[in-house]
Amino acid sequence: MTFSELIAVYLFLGGAAAGAYVVQATLDICNGVAQRKGRSDYRAPGFLCESTYRRVRRIVYGASLVIIAAGVVCLIADLGRPEAFYYLLIYPTGSLVSIGALALSLLFASLVASFCDATFTMGQRARRALRVIKVMGIPVAVVVMAYTGMLLKSVVAVKLWQSMWLPALFVASALSCGCAIVLLGMCACEDRRATRRWEAGLLRADMVVIVLEVVAAVFLLGDIAGASGLSAVWSILAGAQSLLFWVGFVGCALLLPLAVESAVNITRSRVTVAATASVSTLVLVGGLCLRLVMVAAGVQPVV
Repeated sequence: MTFSELIAVYLFLGGAAAGAYVVQATLDICNGVAQRKGRSDYRAPGFLCESTYRRVRRIVYGASLVIIAAGVVCLIADLGRPEAFYYLLIYPTGSLVSIGALALSLLFASLVASFCDATFTMGQRARRALRVIKVMGIPVAVVVMAYTGMLLKSVVAVKLWQSMWLPALFVASALSCGCAIVLLGMCACEDRRATRRWEAGLLRADMVVIVLEVVAAVFLLGDIAGASGLSAVWSILAGAQSLLFWVGFVGCALLLPLAVESAVNITRSRVTVAATASVSTLVLVGGLCLRLVMVAAGVQPVV
């Protein structure tokens, strides 16, 4: 199995779309529980008014559809033949590429169902069916997040990708990117009073995920040093990929967002739209840089 430069973009787009789906679908479940308990005003914790929340859902699910479609295009381009993706679906095998293609297709279907549920007015039966599809899509999205790391791990010739901490790091990064996409969707809403509580909660959740990213990254580098030698770690920390790693991943995805989110939680200050959008954008940039670093460090010879 060989990869072009597009594979890093595909891994990022697939993971980000899956992460956004998991985060937004989980929020849908929480919001539904809040509604069933009769919390129908702004003072109730964990509740968004229907019009504002529908707008958030439309933005997030619509953006995730575009993102995952772009990821599939990158995958097809990397495969070299457009019909290859079609054959992976109609003639499934036990390979990770085939499993990933099936999971991407199921996630795309779940995103379509969720977007329709958030956009169109339907009867109760249709809405229940769409919600069932949405819930079933959550484990599919988790599979897609893990698959983006397992795909690299399946290339046994590259010792750099053999650590089990690589899929764990990609899952944590995908969840962080998912939080960023949902936060950007909330930034597009004018009713700040309705979204502020949710933004604070998502920032706290993202802070926890970023800490998990740090742990996974440290253990991953330790595994690489043990299996491939210090030269492999050196190629990431001080070699050709060091700028992307330190500035792109460590700076944009870990340190800066963690500093802002910690300050917001410690001081309990109100976060502005500009600050939320900036942190979210940094997380997405850092998530892409992580994939670029890991793919480039694996395909280039370590000297």
